[in-house]
Amino acid sequence: MVVPTPNSYPRLIDLPSSAEDRVVALECAGLIAPSGPIPLQNVTHLMFGTLNRGVLTAHAPTIIVMPLFAGQHDALSMVETLEHFGYRGRIFVIAPPLPRPALVERELRAAGPGDRLMLVSP
Repeated sequence: MVVPTPNSYPRLIDLPSSAEDRVVALECAGLIAPSGPIPLQNVTHLMFGTLNRGVLTAHAPTIIVMPLFAGQHDALSMVETLEHFGYRGRIFVIAPPLPRPALVERELRAAGPGDRLMLVSP
């Protein structure tokens, strides 16, 4: 995946940075500060394989950030799992440059989260 920078990903400004937000980053190694360029605060990093209802409840995230593609997982499968677990917070999906990002965003939103999901792509 292309490493995002605020200049190449203008919608990064929409990502949260409030101290009140509890952010869980799924499969985001190298994307979220301090090791990556996305400056989010109060972030808990988790591998998707460790996620279950109990873990989700324990962390009580208001926001979940994930890449569009992550090893054996993609955002669609992660979104469907979050919906199955009853997650109702916001979801930000970080994507590389795409030919039709609005189409991908609509497909991800159709998996359940609707307007709670935003695709962040250059």
